[in-house]
Amino acid sequence: MPVTTSGLSYSGIVDTSRSRLANLNNEAVRLLEAGNIEQARKLFMQILNENEEDVYALHGMGIVAREMGRRPVAIELMKKALELDPRNPMIASNLGTIYEAEKNYEEALTWYKNCLKWGGKELKARGQFGIIHNNLGSVLSKLGRRTEALVSLRKALEAGVEFPEAMTNLATMLGDLGEFKQANYYFRRALELDPESAHAHHNFGQSLLRQGNWEEAWPHTEWRMVATNNGVPWRKFPQALWNGNPFQGARLILYAEQGIGDEIRFASMIPDAIARGGEVVVECAPRLVSLFQRSFPQTRVVPAPYWPAEEGVEPFDIACPFGTLGRLFRGNREAFPDHSGYLVPDPELVDLFRKRLEAAGPGPYVGLCWRSGLAGAYRTEYYSTIEDMPTLFKVDGVTFVNLQYDARPEELELARSSFGVDLVHWDDVDLKNELEKAAALTSCMDLVVSPATSVSAMAGALGTETIEFRPFPVPETYFKNGRCPWFPSVRYFAKRQSEKWSKVLRKIAVEMEAIRDRISART
Repeated sequence: MPVTTSGLSYSGIVDTSRSRLANLNNEAVRLLEAGNIEQARKLFMQILNENEEDVYALHGMGIVAREMGRRPVAIELMKKALELDPRNPMIASNLGTIYEAEKNYEEALTWYKNCLKWGGKELKARGQFGIIHNNLGSVLSKLGRRTEALVSLRKALEAGVEFPEAMTNLATMLGDLGEFKQANYYFRRALELDPESAHAHHNFGQSLLRQGNWEEAWPHTEWRMVATNNGVPWRKFPQALWNGNPFQGARLILYAEQGIGDEIRFASMIPDAIARGGEVVVECAPRLVSLFQRSFPQTRVVPAPYWPAEEGVEPFDIACPFGTLGRLFRGNREAFPDHSGYLVPDPELVDLFRKRLEAAGPGPYVGLCWRSGLAGAYRTEYYSTIEDMPTLFKVDGVTFVNLQYDARPEELELARSSFGVDLVHWDDVDLKNELEKAAALTSCMDLVVSPATSVSAMAGALGTETIEFRPFPVPETYFKNGRCPWFPSVRYFAKRQSEKWSKVLRKIAVEMEAIRDRISART
């Protein structure tokens, strides 16, 4: 659940002198604030044609470039303005927002700090002090520096900045740290201030889901379709949104959203939709089509994006995004069914991998994933590295199998040369794009160990025993019978923010040994 920065500040480009160019500049600012980007650009250019070193116009053109999506040009223009007016806090602030949009969080952090250092009383006079601290907290959170982020976000509120974005950012941080009572208070405060804040609704919904507060969570998560795409819905279907009622004689399109792991998780509710009668067509990622078709033969499965449905060419009566099925069918803990897996792997591939595994080494077989393929500055604290794995690799009597779908050669070599483990893998198996093979191989595992990725979702959907390691504690209210409600074969092992991965991995190693011993006793 990302925290976000406040937008660009226009206050630093207002020229308070009374010259003709100043009047033009201030008119350009008014146009910019009204969203008339092109007319503002023309006026700023008119000023620069007469005085190419006009700081206000250079700054203004930088903001225009940013709004037009030309961020490198925006950075160049603002830095030129800063050469002419060193230590200008508002230019520094806007540079911070641009670098943050570029996901260059270290550079953004530098400029936000410069803004605070150079601004002093000026920032407080302009009402910008709390806003800059909110932005600083946003960047610090994305760098995984949560303690510092909380300090900045609290300073934003202490400065009297009671705007929804600051409240939402603070609530999000508190929720990520497991401080749910405080988080819920600030989320609700944010929504009191702005009941239409998509960002607040979306993040609150995600936080409530993690608390197992399903009934309250789902309506908030419906805002995800605009909260994650700058206020614009990701998909627009002409059909009416399905309300979960029986629909005998009608046609329903269930359409894909979010990532592969989410599609796999939400696919658990396809049978609930089928049970309501009528014809069900399921849209999903192309690499999941054949797996879903085998697993849900009562439906027709099509690859996303399925434009005939979205454009109304193929007749459907109703439509529903995968994520909305939760609101319809999983309103409380008891609504989650017990199952031993709902995805059906290709039996021929399963047989092939069993033979390959037998040739590679004796069981038990432990499938291992250690990070997300999307890991970046904001996600590094959520995932381990191959360097964290030696605690697990010390468990003897098992054969480790690579399930990391984008494992780099140097990672596999490190496991072999430094830790003495040759992770079983095959060059003709693309775990990322050939999900039929990934499913078949995963189903052959005696245990899967993974962070929260599509690997653990796939394992849970297949009913494979799985340990998912998490970066923050998960409240007991989330679980059903001590396990993940979506996937009864998945258990969570979590660490605290201050702990290193090695501590929780040691606990997992002990559990691996117990599972190994139980399997050995059976054989």
